Amino acid sequence: MPSRYSPSPRPCLYGGEYQGARRGVLLLNLGSPDSPAVEDVHRYLDEFLMDRRVIGLTQWVRYLLVKKMIVPRRAPRSAESYATIWDERAQNFPLITHSAAIAEQLSALRHEPVALGMRYGSPMTGEALEALASMPALEELVIAPLYPHYARSSYETAVAYALSELRRLDLGHLRVRLLAPFYADERYRQALAASVRPYLEEPFDRLIVSMHGIPTSHIPKACRHDNGVVGGCASRRSWHERWGEEDCYRLQCEETKDYLCRDLGLAPEQVELVYQSRLGIHEWMRPYMSERIHQFVPEGVKRVVVVCPGFVCDCLETVQEIDDYYHGIFEREGGERFSYVPCLNSSPAFIQSLSELVESTLADPAALLSEENKRKYKH
Repeated sequence: MPSRYSPSPRPCLYGGEYQGARRGVLLLNLGSPDSPAVEDVHRYLDEFLMDRRVIGLTQWVRYLLVKKMIVPRRAPRSAESYATIWDERAQNFPLITHSAAIAEQLSALRHEPVALGMRYGSPMTGEALEALASMPALEELVIAPLYPHYARSSYETAVAYALSELRRLDLGHLRVRLLAPFYADERYRQALAASVRPYLEEPFDRLIVSMHGIPTSHIPKACRHDNGVVGGCASRRSWHERWGEEDCYRLQCEETKDYLCRDLGLAPEQVELVYQSRLGIHEWMRPYMSERIHQFVPEGVKRVVVVCPGFVCDCLETVQEIDDYYHGIFEREGGERFSYVPCLNSSPAFIQSLSELVESTLADPAALLSEENKRKYKH
Protein backbone atom coordinates (compact mmCIF):
# COMPACT_ATOMS: atom_id res chain seq x y z
CA MET A 1 0.00 0.00 0.00
CA PRO A 2 1.52 3.37 -0.97
CA SER A 3 2.19 5.87 1.83
CA ARG A 4 -0.30 8.73 2.20
CA TYR A 5 2.57 11.04 3.07
CA SER A 6 4.23 13.23 0.47
CA PRO A 7 7.12 14.90 2.29
CA SER A 8 8.22 18.31 1.05
CA PRO A 9 11.75 18.61 -0.36
CA ARG A 10 14.25 19.64 2.29
CA PRO A 11 16.52 22.40 0.99
CA CYS A 12 20.02 22.53 2.42
CA LEU A 13 21.41 25.94 1.35
CA TYR A 14 20.28 29.41 2.39
CA GLY A 15 21.85 32.62 1.15
CA GLY A 16 22.76 31.21 -2.25
CA GLU A 17 22.81 34.78 -3.59
CA TYR A 18 26.01 35.48 -1.66
CA GLN A 19 28.20 34.09 -4.45
CA GLY A 20 31.16 36.26 -3.48
CA ALA A 21 31.20 35.13 0.15
CA ARG A 22 34.53 33.87 1.43
CA ARG A 23 33.00 32.33 4.55
CA GLY A 24 30.09 30.01 5.16
CA VAL A 25 28.38 28.19 8.01
CA LEU A 26 27.36 24.54 8.19
CA LEU A 27 24.61 23.96 10.77
CA LEU A 28 24.27 20.40 12.02
CA ASN A 29 21.32 18.76 13.74
CA LEU A 30 20.10 15.24 14.49
CA GLY A 31 17.45 14.78 11.82
CA SER A 32 13.98 13.25 11.49
CA PRO A 33 12.42 10.52 9.35
CA ASP A 34 11.21 11.53 5.91
CA SER A 35 7.63 10.96 7.09
CA PRO A 36 5.68 9.13 9.83
CA ALA A 37 5.27 6.11 7.54
CA VAL A 38 6.58 2.98 9.25
CA GLU A 39 9.07 2.27 6.48
CA ASP A 40 10.55 5.78 6.77
CA VAL A 41 10.76 5.59 10.56
CA HIS A 42 12.30 2.11 10.27
CA ARG A 43 14.99 3.43 7.92
CA TYR A 44 15.72 6.41 10.17
CA LEU A 45 15.96 4.35 13.38
CA ASP A 46 18.18 1.82 11.64
CA GLU A 47 20.67 4.51 10.60
CA PHE A 48 20.52 6.22 13.99
CA LEU A 49 20.94 3.17 16.20
CA MET A 50 23.63 1.56 14.05
CA ASP A 51 25.88 4.54 14.84
CA ARG A 52 28.64 3.21 17.12
CA ARG A 53 28.63 6.49 19.03
CA VAL A 54 24.98 5.89 19.95
CA ILE A 55 25.21 2.18 20.81
CA GLY A 56 28.80 1.42 21.70
CA LEU A 57 28.78 -2.36 21.22
CA THR A 58 30.87 -4.38 18.81
CA GLN A 59 29.59 -4.17 15.25
CA TRP A 60 28.09 -7.66 15.02
CA VAL A 61 26.35 -7.41 18.40
CA ARG A 62 25.01 -3.98 17.48
CA TYR A 63 23.83 -5.36 14.12
CA LEU A 64 21.86 -8.20 15.73
CA LEU A 65 20.45 -6.01 18.48
CA VAL A 66 19.39 -3.12 16.24
CA LYS A 67 18.30 -4.84 13.04
CA LYS A 68 16.76 -7.98 14.49
CA MET A 69 15.31 -6.79 17.80
CA ILE A 70 15.04 -3.07 18.52
CA VAL A 71 14.06 -1.51 15.19
CA PRO A 72 11.47 -4.11 14.04
CA ARG A 73 9.67 -3.73 17.37
CA ARG A 74 10.17 -0.01 17.88
CA ALA A 75 9.48 1.34 14.37
CA PRO A 76 5.66 0.86 14.40
CA ARG A 77 5.32 2.44 17.86
CA SER A 78 7.65 5.29 16.98
CA ALA A 79 5.74 5.88 13.74
CA GLU A 80 2.56 6.40 15.78
CA SER A 81 4.37 8.96 17.95
CA TYR A 82 5.87 10.75 14.96
CA ALA A 83 2.41 10.96 13.37
CA THR A 84 1.24 13.10 16.31
CA ILE A 85 3.78 15.85 15.51
CA TRP A 86 3.66 15.68 11.70
CA ASP A 87 2.81 19.03 10.14
CA GLU A 88 0.34 18.07 7.43
CA ARG A 89 0.42 21.48 5.80
CA ALA A 90 4.21 21.72 5.62
CA GLN A 91 4.60 17.96 5.15
CA ASN A 92 7.48 18.06 7.60
CA PHE A 93 8.50 17.59 11.23
CA PRO A 94 9.14 20.43 13.70
CA LEU A 95 12.87 19.73 14.01
CA ILE A 96 13.35 20.14 10.26
CA THR A 97 11.13 23.21 10.02
CA HIS A 98 12.80 24.98 12.95
CA SER A 99 16.33 24.05 11.82
CA ALA A 100 15.61 25.43 8.36
CA ALA A 101 14.26 28.65 9.86
CA ILE A 102 17.43 29.01 11.94
CA ALA A 103 19.58 28.55 8.83
CA GLU A 104 17.54 31.01 6.78
CA GLN A 105 17.49 33.71 9.46
CA LEU A 106 21.16 33.27 10.38
CA SER A 107 22.09 33.69 6.72
CA ALA A 108 20.00 36.85 6.43
CA LEU A 109 21.53 38.30 9.59
CA ARG A 110 25.13 37.53 8.63
CA HIS A 111 24.80 38.06 4.86
CA GLU A 112 26.62 34.77 4.34
CA PRO A 113 25.65 31.36 2.97
CA VAL A 114 24.41 28.92 5.61
CA ALA A 115 23.87 25.26 4.84
CA LEU A 116 21.89 22.77 6.91
CA GLY A 117 22.88 19.12 7.26
CA MET A 118 21.40 16.33 9.35
CA ARG A 119 23.36 13.53 10.96
CA TYR A 120 20.63 11.09 9.98
CA GLY A 121 18.18 11.57 7.14
CA SER A 122 17.75 14.64 4.97
CA PRO A 123 18.86 17.25 4.17
CA MET A 124 22.06 15.25 4.12
CA THR A 125 25.32 16.67 5.48
CA GLY A 126 27.15 15.75 2.28
CA GLU A 127 24.61 17.63 0.17
CA ALA A 128 24.98 20.67 2.42
CA LEU A 129 28.77 20.61 2.05
CA GLU A 130 28.53 20.24 -1.74
CA ALA A 131 26.18 23.23 -1.86
CA LEU A 132 28.64 25.34 0.12
CA ALA A 133 31.59 24.14 -1.95
CA SER A 134 29.79 25.30 -5.09
CA MET A 135 30.20 28.90 -3.89
CA PRO A 136 33.19 30.01 -6.02
CA ALA A 137 34.89 32.31 -3.48
CA LEU A 138 34.40 30.18 -0.35
CA GLU A 139 37.60 29.71 1.67
CA GLU A 140 36.49 29.27 5.28
CA LEU A 141 33.83 27.14 6.92
CA VAL A 142 32.39 27.22 10.43
CA ILE A 143 30.84 23.92 11.50
CA ALA A 144 28.13 24.78 14.01
CA PRO A 145 26.42 21.80 15.70
CA LEU A 146 23.07 22.86 17.13
CA TYR A 147 23.86 21.13 20.40
CA PRO A 148 24.54 23.27 23.48
CA HIS A 149 26.18 20.33 25.28
CA TYR A 150 28.82 17.77 24.39
CA ALA A 151 27.85 14.11 24.11
CA ARG A 152 29.36 11.50 21.88
CA SER A 153 25.88 10.47 20.66
CA SER A 154 24.97 14.02 19.56
CA TYR A 155 27.68 16.67 19.16
CA GLU A 156 30.58 14.28 18.58
CA THR A 157 28.91 12.03 16.03
CA ALA A 158 27.58 15.02 14.05
CA VAL A 159 31.06 16.58 13.85
CA ALA A 160 32.75 13.27 13.04
CA TYR A 161 30.30 12.64 10.21
CA ALA A 162 30.72 16.15 8.79
CA LEU A 163 34.51 15.78 8.77
CA SER A 164 34.26 12.38 7.08
CA GLU A 165 32.07 13.94 4.40
CA LEU A 166 34.60 16.75 3.95
CA ARG A 167 37.28 14.13 3.28
CA ARG A 168 35.04 12.13 0.96
CA LEU A 169 34.26 15.22 -1.08
CA ASP A 170 37.94 16.26 -1.13
CA LEU A 171 37.27 19.66 0.39
CA GLY A 172 40.56 19.87 2.24
CA HIS A 173 41.26 23.31 0.76
CA LEU A 174 38.70 24.87 3.11
CA ARG A 175 39.82 26.28 6.46
CA VAL A 176 37.49 24.61 8.93
CA ARG A 177 36.57 26.03 12.32
CA LEU A 178 34.41 24.29 14.90
CA LEU A 179 31.85 25.97 17.16
CA ALA A 180 32.27 24.48 20.63
CA PRO A 181 29.32 23.46 22.86
CA PHE A 182 27.84 26.73 24.06
CA TYR A 183 25.73 25.89 27.12
CA ALA A 184 27.87 28.18 29.32
CA ASP A 185 28.03 31.11 26.89
CA GLU A 186 26.57 34.25 28.43
CA ARG A 187 24.69 35.20 25.24
CA TYR A 188 23.02 31.80 24.96
CA ARG A 189 22.24 31.76 28.68
CA GLN A 190 20.50 35.12 28.43
CA ALA A 191 18.36 33.92 25.52
CA LEU A 192 17.44 30.72 27.37
CA ALA A 193 16.58 32.50 30.63
CA ALA A 194 14.48 35.08 28.76
CA SER A 195 12.47 32.28 27.15
CA VAL A 196 11.69 30.74 30.55
CA ARG A 197 10.96 33.92 32.53
CA PRO A 198 7.37 34.55 31.25
CA TYR A 199 6.35 31.04 32.39
CA LEU A 200 7.38 31.86 35.96
CA GLU A 201 5.04 34.83 36.28
CA GLU A 202 2.25 32.61 37.60
CA PRO A 203 2.79 30.73 40.88
CA PHE A 204 4.74 27.50 40.42
CA ASP A 205 6.22 24.88 42.70
CA ARG A 206 9.22 23.79 40.67
CA LEU A 207 11.11 24.44 37.45
CA ILE A 208 11.98 21.05 35.93
CA VAL A 209 15.10 21.04 33.74
CA SER A 210 14.72 17.96 31.54
CA MET A 211 17.84 16.86 29.68
CA HIS A 212 18.14 14.02 27.18
CA GLY A 213 19.55 11.03 28.98
CA ILE A 214 22.58 9.00 27.91
CA PRO A 215 24.04 5.73 29.23
CA THR A 216 26.41 6.20 32.14
CA SER A 217 29.02 4.37 30.04
CA HIS A 218 29.21 7.54 27.88
CA ILE A 219 30.69 9.67 30.67
CA PRO A 220 34.08 9.38 32.42
CA LYS A 221 34.40 6.41 34.79
CA ALA A 222 35.08 8.68 37.73
CA CYS A 223 31.74 10.44 37.08
CA ARG A 224 29.55 7.33 37.10
CA HIS A 225 29.46 6.99 40.87
CA ASP A 226 26.45 8.24 42.81
CA ASN A 227 24.30 8.24 39.69
CA GLY A 228 21.19 10.23 40.52
CA VAL A 229 22.89 12.45 43.09
CA VAL A 230 22.57 15.76 41.27
CA GLY A 231 25.59 18.00 41.75
CA GLY A 232 28.13 15.20 41.91
CA CYS A 233 30.04 16.54 38.93
CA ALA A 234 29.35 20.28 39.28
CA SER A 235 30.86 20.18 42.75
CA ARG A 236 34.03 18.64 41.26
CA ARG A 237 34.65 21.06 38.39
CA SER A 238 38.30 21.50 39.38
CA TRP A 239 38.82 17.76 38.97
CA HIS A 240 37.32 17.91 35.47
CA GLU A 241 39.61 20.79 34.55
CA ARG A 242 42.69 19.07 35.95
CA TRP A 243 42.11 15.86 34.00
CA GLY A 244 40.75 17.38 30.80
CA GLU A 245 37.23 16.03 31.34
CA GLU A 246 35.32 19.29 30.90
CA ASP A 247 33.28 17.67 28.12
CA CYS A 248 31.62 15.41 30.72
CA TYR A 249 27.92 15.48 29.86
CA ARG A 250 26.84 15.12 33.49
CA LEU A 251 28.95 18.14 34.45
CA GLN A 252 27.47 20.24 31.66
CA CYS A 253 23.88 19.27 32.48
CA GLU A 254 24.35 20.04 36.16
CA GLU A 255 25.93 23.39 35.36
CA THR A 256 23.04 24.21 33.01
CA LYS A 257 20.63 23.66 35.89
CA ASP A 258 22.78 25.87 38.14
CA TYR A 259 23.02 28.60 35.49
CA LEU A 260 19.24 28.67 35.06
CA CYS A 261 18.81 28.89 38.82
CA ARG A 262 21.22 31.82 38.97
CA ASP A 263 20.07 33.62 35.82
CA LEU A 264 16.42 33.44 36.86
CA GLY A 265 17.07 34.38 40.48
CA LEU A 266 15.56 31.17 41.85
CA ALA A 267 16.37 29.30 45.03
CA PRO A 268 18.11 25.92 44.52
CA GLU A 269 15.10 24.00 45.84
CA GLN A 270 12.92 25.56 43.14
CA VAL A 271 14.87 23.94 40.28
CA GLU A 272 15.25 20.21 39.61
CA LEU A 273 17.29 18.33 37.00
CA VAL A 274 15.95 15.12 35.41
CA TYR A 275 16.85 13.02 32.38
CA GLN A 276 14.41 11.80 29.74
CA SER A 277 14.24 9.49 26.70
CA ARG A 278 15.84 6.40 28.19
CA LEU A 279 16.24 3.45 25.80
CA GLY A 280 16.92 -0.13 26.88
CA ILE A 281 17.39 -1.69 30.31
CA HIS A 282 20.97 -0.70 31.14
CA GLU A 283 21.90 2.15 33.47
CA TRP A 284 21.33 5.67 32.13
CA MET A 285 21.75 9.06 33.74
CA ARG A 286 19.47 9.57 36.74
CA PRO A 287 17.07 10.85 38.05
CA TYR A 288 14.76 9.47 35.37
CA MET A 289 11.88 11.70 34.32
CA SER A 290 9.87 8.50 33.87
CA GLU A 291 10.12 7.90 37.64
CA ARG A 292 10.01 11.47 38.96
CA ILE A 293 6.79 12.31 37.07
CA HIS A 294 4.92 9.92 39.39
CA GLN A 295 6.50 11.38 42.54
CA PHE A 296 5.90 15.10 42.10
CA VAL A 297 2.27 15.30 43.22
CA PRO A 298 2.73 13.07 46.32
CA GLU A 299 5.61 15.39 47.28
CA GLY A 300 3.31 18.42 47.01
CA VAL A 301 4.68 19.60 43.66
CA LYS A 302 1.46 20.33 41.77
CA ARG A 303 2.49 23.23 39.51
CA VAL A 304 5.54 22.68 37.32
CA VAL A 305 7.29 24.54 34.54
CA VAL A 306 9.34 22.25 32.28
CA VAL A 307 12.22 23.37 30.05
CA CYS A 308 14.42 21.20 27.83
CA PRO A 309 17.65 23.18 27.29
CA GLY A 310 19.48 20.28 25.67
CA PHE A 311 17.33 20.79 22.59
CA VAL A 312 17.61 23.90 20.42
CA CYS A 313 14.64 22.86 18.25
CA ASP A 314 11.34 21.35 19.29
CA CYS A 315 11.09 17.73 18.21
CA LEU A 316 9.56 14.38 19.13
CA GLU A 317 11.27 14.35 22.53
CA THR A 318 9.90 17.75 23.55
CA VAL A 319 6.53 18.07 21.81
CA GLN A 320 5.35 14.47 22.13
CA GLU A 321 7.32 13.02 25.03
CA ILE A 322 7.33 16.01 27.39
CA ASP A 323 4.35 18.18 26.49
CA ASP A 324 2.02 15.30 25.60
CA TYR A 325 3.01 12.06 27.32
CA TYR A 326 4.46 13.34 30.62
CA HIS A 327 2.05 16.28 30.67
CA GLY A 328 -0.82 13.80 30.54
CA ILE A 329 0.59 11.62 33.32
CA PHE A 330 1.11 14.62 35.57
CA GLU A 331 -2.47 15.82 35.18
CA ARG A 332 -3.96 12.34 35.61
CA GLU A 333 -2.11 11.99 38.90
CA GLY A 334 -3.52 15.23 40.27
CA GLY A 335 -1.13 17.89 38.99
CA GLU A 336 -2.72 21.32 38.65
CA ARG A 337 -0.51 23.02 36.05
CA PHE A 338 2.13 21.71 33.66
CA SER A 339 3.68 24.52 31.60
CA TYR A 340 6.10 23.49 28.87
CA VAL A 341 8.61 26.11 27.69
CA PRO A 342 9.15 25.74 23.92
CA CYS A 343 12.71 25.41 22.68
CA LEU A 344 14.50 28.52 21.45
CA ASN A 345 13.89 27.45 17.85
CA SER A 346 14.39 30.45 15.54
CA SER A 347 13.65 33.13 18.12
CA PRO A 348 15.43 36.43 17.38
CA ALA A 349 17.38 36.23 20.65
CA PHE A 350 18.78 32.82 19.77
CA ILE A 351 19.62 33.78 16.17
CA GLN A 352 21.51 36.82 17.47
CA SER A 353 23.38 34.75 20.06
CA LEU A 354 24.22 32.10 17.46
CA SER A 355 25.56 34.72 15.06
CA GLU A 356 27.77 36.13 17.81
CA LEU A 357 28.97 32.62 18.65
CA VAL A 358 29.93 32.09 15.00
CA GLU A 359 31.79 35.41 15.02
CA SER A 360 33.67 34.42 18.17
CA THR A 361 34.57 31.10 16.56
CA LEU A 362 36.00 32.89 13.53
CA ALA A 363 38.17 35.02 15.83
CA ASP A 364 39.39 32.13 18.01
CA PRO A 365 42.65 30.50 16.83
CA ALA A 366 41.85 27.42 18.93
CA ALA A 367 38.66 26.84 16.91
CA LEU A 368 40.65 26.16 13.72
CA LEU A 369 40.67 22.40 13.24
CA SER A 370 44.18 21.03 12.81
CA GLU A 371 44.85 17.53 11.54
CA GLU A 372 45.64 16.49 15.10
CA ASN A 373 42.30 17.82 16.34
CA LYS A 374 40.45 16.09 13.52
CA ARG A 375 41.74 12.70 14.67
CA LYS A 376 39.55 13.00 17.76
CA TYR A 377 36.55 12.86 15.45
CA LYS A 378 37.61 9.88 13.35
CA HIS A 379 34.38 8.53 11.88
